[in-house]
Amino acid sequence: MRITTIFVFILMLSYSLRGSENAVLVHRLIVQPTSQLIIDGKTNLNSFKCAIPHYIGKDTLVLHEGGKNVRPVFVKGSVALDASSFDCGMAMMTSDFRKTINSKSYPAIVIDFISFERAPRYGNKEEKFKGIVKISLGGTTKLFEMDCTIEAMPTGLIHLKGGRDFTFSDFNLQPPKRMMGLVKVEEALNVGFHLVLRLDTDRNY
Repeated sequence: MRITTIFVFILMLSYSLRGSENAVLVHRLIVQPTSQLIIDGKTNLNSFKCAIPHYIGKDTLVLHEGGKNVRPVFVKGSVALDASSFDCGMAMMTSDFRKTINSKSYPAIVIDFISFERAPRYGNKEEKFKGIVKISLGGTTKLFEMDCTIEAMPTGLIHLKGGRDFTFSDFNLQPPKRMMGLVKVEEALNVGFHLVLRLDTDRNY
């Protein structure tokens, strides 16, 4: 309930900022191909990692910083990743995982940034803050608060990372099973993103 209330407030603030002079600074962040989404999980035998190792879209995040005491909000915050690109390191596990998230019917996993706790400074030290994020996976969309970090590199690239623990049931999914149920995948999993971004200095609106 608390997250939903925050979400409604942020949406109202976002719409007001679009036509307001209070939007004193706009951050345009171009998503780079080296961005990744990683899911870590466990079975009754060992752990596993499934990843989308590369990003093939052309998304740009647009963050409005509204000035003192105004939480920065995204007027464009979606990053869509190709669900069929998930690789778990083993062909059988990869196939099962793609079936579990129904990648044929829902080919995109979408991370939709709603707001940040504060505006990033893009320093050469890692900044920690919380963000409100929507995740769409396997036909279900949920709103979450996440711990995030951001760090600017000497190359000019910006690394935005975040993640949290989930369960398959959070997204109305059933954990995959193999070998007549002898290998069982646990409900808990960790979803993490690592976005590599470039600040668009050619646009100031």
